[in-house]
Amino acid sequence: MCSTNCTHCLGVVLLHTAMLSIFLNTLLFFPSLQRVSPDKISDEIWLLGGLVGSGIVMLFPAVVYLRLRKFTCWGCFHHPACGKSLSNINALVFSSIGIVGSSYGLLVALIALYRGPKCFAGGDKWEYPFNKGNYLVDLKFWKDCKSPRYIVPWHLSIFIIQGLSSATQCVICAFELISSLLGIVFVSEKCPWARRGSFVLRGSLYLEFSIVINGNFQKLLPPGEF
Repeated sequence: MCSTNCTHCLGVVLLHTAMLSIFLNTLLFFPSLQRVSPDKISDEIWLLGGLVGSGIVMLFPAVVYLRLRKFTCWGCFHHPACGKSLSNINALVFSSIGIVGSSYGLLVALIALYRGPKCFAGGDKWEYPFNKGNYLVDLKFWKDCKSPRYIVPWHLSIFIIQGLSSATQCVICAFELISSLLGIVFVSEKCPWARRGSFVLRGSLYLEFSIVINGNFQKLLPPGEF
């Protein structure tokens, strides 16, 4: 996985999807490009699934994937396998972080799509007029939202794009997680530290054997001749 163009390309995709998620979450604070009071904004928007989960958090694995392309693969003991092993561990950690962040963003998007937008449906307050995602299968319910104008397609389009972006991020991070895990298992065995324990054990056994041999040899010699 070290210094591969594939990982670099995936990092570019993560970076762009993260920036897109941040932009989309920011747009959601202005329903139908209108400025409204905070209490009229949907609860799911305040969860910041796109801004934090699929946005800021995803910048970390994106930067790591981009930097792996320039990794020299000589991380320790001037041994290429060690450099690859260290890069795999690094990618493994940040891929796990990316999976958590993208999963959170995807979950928030799905909940928002199921619940529908918060809008003015009559009376004197804003509320959620839809029930269990019924507006997704029957467009006649869209007229229940009287204000802001076009709030339903606005809500749907943004959260669908955010959900697809988060799903893409999750798939990329899961792929890199598996790739890094396989790299750690099969590459780390070639590192000097993988055999360090055996070297120490052999050295200690050789030292004990030398002490025993020297002690027995001293007993066989006459006094004063050793």
